[in-house]
Amino acid sequence: MKNVHLTLVGLLKKYGPAQSSLTVEPGRTVMEVIEDLGLNPDLVAIVMVNGRQKFKSYRLQDGDNVKLVPMVGGG
Repeated sequence: MKNVHLTLVGLLKKYGPAQSSLTVEPGRTVMEVIEDLGLNPDLVAIVMVNGRQKFKSYRLQDGDNVKLVPMVGGG
């Protein structure tokens, strides 16, 4: 099992777990974790892993720091 630190930003915070550290099965993608959390993937605009933007298809590795950033609306 892998330990991944997850940060949910903005309106995503209310959908996330109370803890910010998750145990993730080897080879799981960011998209799979988003779905496991019950989040609508369309709400996640940007995935940052270890300070670099990644696709939702990125396979998580031990020790990754993941930040999920929502769509920002305005008008």
